[in-house]
Amino acid sequence: MQARAVIMLLFAIVIGGIAAYLVNTQLQPKAGPGDAGATVIDTQHVVVAAADLDIGMHLDKVMLKTVEWPTKAIPKDAFTTIEDAVGEKPRVVLQEMKTDEVVLPYKVSPEGARGGLTPRIPENMRAITISVNEIRGVAGFVLPGNNVDLLLTSTFGKKSSSPVTRTLLQNVLVLGVAQEASQKKDAPRVVKSVTLQVTPKQSQILTLAQTVGTLTLVLRNEGDTEVVGSDSITLSDLSDATEEPPPPKVVEAPKPKPKPVRRVYTPPKVEVIRGLSMERQVVR
Repeated sequence: MQARAVIMLLFAIVIGGIAAYLVNTQLQPKAGPGDAGATVIDTQHVVVAAADLDIGMHLDKVMLKTVEWPTKAIPKDAFTTIEDAVGEKPRVVLQEMKTDEVVLPYKVSPEGARGGLTPRIPENMRAITISVNEIRGVAGFVLPGNNVDLLLTSTFGKKSSSPVTRTLLQNVLVLGVAQEASQKKDAPRVVKSVTLQVTPKQSQILTLAQTVGTLTLVLRNEGDTEVVGSDSITLSDLSDATEEPPPPKVVEAPKPKPKPVRRVYTPPKVEVIRGLSMERQVVR
């Protein structure tokens, strides 16, 4: 009896081991036909923003972090270390960056730049401030990052004292309104001054224009960058626009010409009576 019990125990152990092996084999994922040659993606460290970064902030190591990025998908000139991104002298944020956004050189200033508006002005460009009010500033809807046209209303260059309005500049970038340069705020705000990004020559034009007339801002659509031709508008153009147009002339249709009447010539006739007989004779 003991030998038989031992044999049955050994048999049960063998059967249990086989069952466990088969279950383990079924639970393991099966290798597909392409798994043997699976491609390994190379990655590299890239510096990204650890939090939302606003314009004018000085970069600090706590604001940045590194993440693994596919080597073939790394943006050109991206920083690979936090030390390079911060620099020996802190850089200034020139463009707003969201969390986990890659930090690129054009989004930050050179090393040691001062904060404020200065690092945002591109090379060979200038920033100039003009005075506006609620009407000439589009009721406060002009915000940093918008593009505007500038109209000049003056009597300059005219023999008469009647004013004229001309389009002075087109598609000019707004850098700031009053002392606010952030593009995050989108609520209308009535201000007394607007700072624009212009070329050196345009800055001279605007400075002179403010002394000879009134400047008015015209807000553009974000995607509209076309520079269009425009004419000067005078008081005569306003009178033409306000006068009622003359009633349209009614052109009467030409009357049809009467058709000529064809008349058939009938020679006169004379009745001749002779006794009891009567006859008609044609007189020629």
